[in-house]
Amino acid sequence: MAIPKMLQGFSKTLNFYGRFAPSFTRVGYVARLLPLRPVSADFSGQSWLVTGATGGIGRATAYMAAAKGARVYAVGRNARALASLVAESAGLKGEIVPVMSDLSSIVSIDELSRNTQISGPVDVLVNNVGILNRAYSSTSEGFETAYATSLLGHYHLTEALAAADRLADNGVIINVASGGMFNVPFNLPMIHQGENGFNGFAAYASHKRAQVALADHWRVKFGRCGIHAYAIHPGWADTVGVQTSLPTFRKILKPVLRNASQGADTIIWLAATLPGTNDDRVWFDRKQRTTHPFPHTRQAMTTTADLVALLDRDRKKALAREPVSAG
Repeated sequence: MAIPKMLQGFSKTLNFYGRFAPSFTRVGYVARLLPLRPVSADFSGQSWLVTGATGGIGRATAYMAAAKGARVYAVGRNARALASLVAESAGLKGEIVPVMSDLSSIVSIDELSRNTQISGPVDVLVNNVGILNRAYSSTSEGFETAYATSLLGHYHLTEALAAADRLADNGVIINVASGGMFNVPFNLPMIHQGENGFNGFAAYASHKRAQVALADHWRVKFGRCGIHAYAIHPGWADTVGVQTSLPTFRKILKPVLRNASQGADTIIWLAATLPGTNDDRVWFDRKQRTTHPFPHTRQAMTTTADLVALLDRDRKKALAREPVSAG
């Protein structure tokens, strides 16, 4: 039985990469003629807050927004990387303001939401930071690290900014998802796992699918203020996260992986154009796409209300310094 299972797994992997590689890599970006259609926008007077801005797509987003005139609050915990970004951005139309924060800590994020260094309301919030951990680890607050960083932290930052009236009317929330979500249905068990039987790939995929649900949730909740909310898929870009978490994937596809700026393109385009959007859709290369290319993910195993209840419970526990357990 071992051989058929092995062959089945190989066939599934081959089908996945064979189906999506032409679209998600630089090949798809060029084939859609996006290099010939640069985004024309002037973000002067806007304030952006970008999480995970020390590298990859977050760094590219911060730089590209500042190049178009925005004041960008670049958030991360690597002071040297933030200083490098600021130095690199010297002379741009806008500016980059480095903001130190531990994005795996709800207490730290709560402080970030009230940080007086961030002046005025945030016009564009980019929930970008995300990690894929192969092995289980937990934060000082008791949460599985990837869950705290890639989902719970985003939720608390967005809700805390909104509660403090620090999200601009007619502003934009952009959640950075991933094609990894295509392999799992919307669920809760794999979102916040315990150490026993931990599956980092399933956790990552589930966090990214939950980002789509949260974008839909916020579009309704904050719609009365004219706030737009989107989930985007950046394609397969050659980032530090890919290099460390998916070394074999990178080794095989490195010649055709997108660069970080190509991965950030749709973020900049959305903030410039503010198109209408439908529920349970992800934006990729400036168009809405299905989040269910495979039939087995279409039947949700949970609801957005249950997801929000979980996130509200856990952020309140962290702020109250209460003990945390998975599930």
